[in-house]
Amino acid sequence: MTLPAIIGNSKKVEASSRLKKFSSSMSQALLMAQIENGDMNDWEYGGKTVTDEDGNHDYEANGKITKDFFMRYLAKYFNYTTILDGKNAILDDDGEIQTPANNTTIYFEDSSQLIIFNGNCMDLIFDVNGDNRPNLSGRDRFRFLFCPLKNYRARNCGNTAFCSYMAQLYKTRESALAACKVNAVTCARLLEIDNWEFKKDYPYKL
Repeated sequence: MTLPAIIGNSKKVEASSRLKKFSSSMSQALLMAQIENGDMNDWEYGGKTVTDEDGNHDYEANGKITKDFFMRYLAKYFNYTTILDGKNAILDDDGEIQTPANNTTIYFEDSSQLIIFNGNCMDLIFDVNGDNRPNLSGRDRFRFLFCPLKNYRARNCGNTAFCSYMAQLYKTRESALAACKVNAVTCARLLEIDNWEFKKDYPYKL
């Protein structure tokens, strides 16, 4: 194998390992949290995306909801180092972005991170290599859903509260592969079907 091929294969192996670990850890954390806190339907969750007076996503308000939820129900089951609060963008006098907005971000000990976007379900964006580039869907960022609210859970994840993005829509490998090729945010579903392995026909280079 050439050096680029060896490096590429190493990235795939590492990403696969971290995705497997994250998926397993989330599922286990939810089971343990329900043992301790009771049925998830009774958990406190703000739900719904908060917008400002102009109708824009309020990163700070939504970040508080997701951070409070994580700290209350899930934090104790993860080995994390830092939590970055959700913050709105800071603009200069000319209205240019000086510091970009961010959602609640959880940094894990292995340098991976989890970005949480608040809504009827929480979008969980797992970045296998943290702040390192490319920070792109399908390459180092993979999207999942966590639906604490029963009505949205059935629609998006079926009988479970945690699932890969679009799991209910793309139930076969053929459909998941086609979706991944068109929209990289759906690629976690393909990888889930493939047991988190990057097959030869995976459409993106890591």
